[in-house]
Amino acid sequence: MSIPPIPSAYRFPDEPNVVELRSFTHGLQPERVPHMMEQFTEDWRQRGVDAWNEVPNHWRPDAEDTVGWWTLPTYLGDEFVAPLLGAPPKTCILQPSVHWTVQCLLSSPEVATRGREVLVPETAFPSVLHSVQRWSDLRDLDPHVVSSTDAHRVDQTALLNAIGPDTALVALSHVGFTTGACLPDSFLRSVAERARRHDALFLLDGYHAAATRPIDVAHLGCDLYVGGLLKEASGSAGNTFVYLRDGLELTPRLTGWFGNAAPFEFRPEPTPHPDVRRRFLGGTTPVAPMYHAVEGVRLLLDLGLDAVRDHSLTLTDRAIERADALDVPLRSPRAPDERSAMVLLEVPEAERLAAHLKQHHVYTDSRRNEVLRMAPFVWNTKDEIDRAFDLLGDALEAGAYRSRSVDAAGPVT
Repeated sequence: MSIPPIPSAYRFPDEPNVVELRSFTHGLQPERVPHMMEQFTEDWRQRGVDAWNEVPNHWRPDAEDTVGWWTLPTYLGDEFVAPLLGAPPKTCILQPSVHWTVQCLLSSPEVATRGREVLVPETAFPSVLHSVQRWSDLRDLDPHVVSSTDAHRVDQTALLNAIGPDTALVALSHVGFTTGACLPDSFLRSVAERARRHDALFLLDGYHAAATRPIDVAHLGCDLYVGGLLKEASGSAGNTFVYLRDGLELTPRLTGWFGNAAPFEFRPEPTPHPDVRRRFLGGTTPVAPMYHAVEGVRLLLDLGLDAVRDHSLTLTDRAIERADALDVPLRSPRAPDERSAMVLLEVPEAERLAAHLKQHHVYTDSRRNEVLRMAPFVWNTKDEIDRAFDLLGDALEAGAYRSRSVDAAGPVT
């Protein structure tokens, strides 16, 4: 039931005939974003400091809920992030970054009391590993890196066998950022069961999974699920989230004024907020990004995540078919149940090839100069996939792109 593309719901750059295939790194701007940012400036102008207590509910105009800047992180977590993750109410909250969330988690004494080891697969995004390495000087926590398979995948057997009595935390990426491989539900449930058996916590990083498919965090069994709205959810920077399993007790030491139970009593000693979610807040929350945070989520929920996933599979099927015709090796999985929204092609000088395509307004990216990454999404069509691969095939045949210079204007790709 592949859905029709909805480009009219998004705002495109001014270049002609743009084919935007980088939904995995920064989604297109939803059409309502300028309107929502105008609402922010008007609320600020009209209400000033009183906006912290109450503003019009621009996010659910037909609802009777009272909304203020103070409650926006939890309100938007309940109304938009929880449906994205199949999570129950009062378990999700917006965050400034996943890095902040991981730091808060590692600062919680409840982590180190469970054991010394933090298991991280070699294929995981390195931010968790870097954080554990730094915290190891302050707490009795040591990273244990589980080697990948020859196919650059998570070694599922090795990881399960590594979970033991000294495991404090298991941190996995739901989708590998250099493979596009989605970890199967059955494996994730096995990780959750073994982690519980040894009183370890299970953290799942869904930055490349959330907003691309239906997710049921309770079914997966994770204790925490982190991710962000920057990518397919088109929420821009400063809008990430954490799901905390109901009943999970954590008291981060790296918390702030907004995570205090009675901030306006100005007590000399801190008191953890009764809502564990709010303990993951720091100082004054940036408000402006939250105004446009969920406009992309709204579009995807209205379409239905099953339909979003079906359309993604249809377009990645086409991309794989075209890659096979060009005899280009795949780094990403072929099987639909293992496939994410990303297709990764093993091509020579991938960074230069991405630069060549960009010059022709076809936007992809590369990682480690080994793979070309693309992720067609709800704004793309099969014709756009064909156009991208026509250009890619011509470039591979001619080979001239290999000698082109790469624009070094900045580090972000």
